[in-house]
Amino acid sequence: MSGWYPPAGRRASGAAARQFRRQGLARRTRRAYKSLDIRRANPPGEGSPVPAAGRHFNGRNRDMKVIAQTAALQEALTLTGSIVATRTPKPVLQCVKLVAANGVLTLMATDLEAGCRYHVTAVQVEEEGEALVPADRLNGIVRESDEQSLTIETEKETCHIRGAGSHFKIFGYDPAEYPAVADFEGAGDFEIPAATLAAMIGKTLFATSKTHSHYAISGVLWEASGKKLQMVATDGHRLAQAKGATKKSAAREISAIVPAKLMSLVQRIATGAEEVLDVKVQENQILIRTARAVLVSSLVQGNFPKYTDVIPKESNRKATIETGRFEHRLRQAALLTNEESKGVRLSFAASQVTLTSRAPETGEAEVTCPVALDGEPIEIAFNPTFLVDAMRVVDSAEVTLEMNASNKPAVLRAGSDFLYVLMPVDLG
Repeated sequence: MSGWYPPAGRRASGAAARQFRRQGLARRTRRAYKSLDIRRANPPGEGSPVPAAGRHFNGRNRDMKVIAQTAALQEALTLTGSIVATRTPKPVLQCVKLVAANGVLTLMATDLEAGCRYHVTAVQVEEEGEALVPADRLNGIVRESDEQSLTIETEKETCHIRGAGSHFKIFGYDPAEYPAVADFEGAGDFEIPAATLAAMIGKTLFATSKTHSHYAISGVLWEASGKKLQMVATDGHRLAQAKGATKKSAAREISAIVPAKLMSLVQRIATGAEEVLDVKVQENQILIRTARAVLVSSLVQGNFPKYTDVIPKESNRKATIETGRFEHRLRQAALLTNEESKGVRLSFAASQVTLTSRAPETGEAEVTCPVALDGEPIEIAFNPTFLVDAMRVVDSAEVTLEMNASNKPAVLRAGSDFLYVLMPVDLG
């Protein structure tokens, strides 16, 4: 990549730096175009042909011109922009790639770990071609536009965005320099309703480890067999498990650790109540196809903990509690905790649980909540944040809390599809 930088011993800036960069890109572009052709892709849905991964245009036809609906363009840029790398020595990774072909405008983004291909159909393609534009600049222009539609036209590496009373010119890069973003080709391993997948992600993603970014527990374990999908997440202090039914049986048994970033992206795009998603798990990556986009990500490498060993097989106490009221009481008790005493004590009796907390030099709190306890009374303490995290994602009117002893893991259950294991804390 010597063409990106000035000769050794000299430091270029401003126009000189851009000139060095463009000269290097131009040389590689000429070499690349000699061996590239145009390929057609399989559509992501019926009747929507889109450009294939890695498609390039020859030097004469690369410039593009499209008229796109502003709202649809903004929706696409919001998702793709969240993938774009913010800190990278490679300027092209801070860009979004636009490809206009077959009546569709496809926006691509990648940070070399996760990627997206978003298809905008609310567009009129006047000239097929491609462009590579800084994502933050394009996103800002579209976001601040009050026009119903915008015209995007490229001239070599310069991109023009025009509205009825505006004209912006952005200096971009050679599209051939952009890394390939994998496409979803053929059938998936299984199909699942978007609402089901989004709900399962919501019930597990919060429990992933935020500090061990290079370990298996930074992602969520997906296990698919037949028409059943199970997700498990843990950070070493708690464990969340969610279950759901797939629309189509898995072609094979699947076990993969999916990065948290991809799951957050799926949550944002899986909004259609009736939409069904295709999922394909390969050796080192996962692809998810929606009606509008294809999401792709590398899998987390490593061995996920043997979570079945953590889940208690039986319990001698079970408390049934109203979900909304219990969450409210937890929030109240948590008001008088601090970093030194970040715990709430729960004293379970036959029909009531008393929640107490104490923060030195601050004060104390005591609140009560009705329960139905099956078993002997017990006192146990938890980090209130961990309990509230679980209560937020519960969609049932009641939850059960299964306990054995004050120093043993407890199990929170909500219906038959959500289980949450929580380690108690020692308040002395």
